[in-house]
Amino acid sequence: MTEWRDEVRERVANWTRVSLDEAIAYVAAAPSQTHAADLALAFGAMSEDPSALRTFDELCTPEINVAIRTIDRDPAFVDEVAQVTRVRLLVGEGARIATYRGTGSLRAWVAIAARRIAINAKRDAKPVSDDPLAEIVDREPDPELRHLKQLYRGEFRAALAAALASLPDRSRAVLRLRFVDALELAQIGRLYRVHESTASRWISSALDDINTATRKHLVARLSITPDTADSVARMVQSGLDLSVARLLE
Repeated sequence: MTEWRDEVRERVANWTRVSLDEAIAYVAAAPSQTHAADLALAFGAMSEDPSALRTFDELCTPEINVAIRTIDRDPAFVDEVAQVTRVRLLVGEGARIATYRGTGSLRAWVAIAARRIAINAKRDAKPVSDDPLAEIVDREPDPELRHLKQLYRGEFRAALAAALASLPDRSRAVLRLRFVDALELAQIGRLYRVHESTASRWISSALDDINTATRKHLVARLSITPDTADSVARMVQSGLDLSVARLLE
């Protein structure tokens, strides 16, 4: 008993949101204390302790990536499923990390979870629509903007896609978390270990960059008057969040 308690004590040494007594009580209630340090780490991650989350990433991210590559080695697929895995394991009241009971190593348990999520992602993959923005165009309430979106639909889609592709990886990731996975700002902040106001600034900045790049692309590509350029700017801004979500799905 003393040995596993020492393992827990060493694991939680730098934690700020979890006390040693809490961690020991959690580990003691598990079916087995063979993987006491891993159980303590799971508890720390559940408690959203920054040091515990950092340790979880260092320990488990390589295992997650390796597991996903056994299903599909495409880097984009690996990045996306790794992100989904982390969200499902660590975020919200239904975070799956709470189901880890210490009967095996945490790394092995996480790898199994990541592989299952990857298999499901491949199975549930939907054919890519020729025009993911068609519904948005049809639902535009402003007649002028709806006309512009119909007139420039192909160029609008291409410009948005190019703007998204030009963003840094983190910007695309936080936009997907916000608009596809529907995470709250506080949850995104916890994932990146920053305050929710910082996550909000990241998202606002990314949307501003998309807006600017898309507008510039359209104005440069289309022969339009200054007045039409102003309307194009309104067209881009209208429903931008939903347009981004559709392209990231």
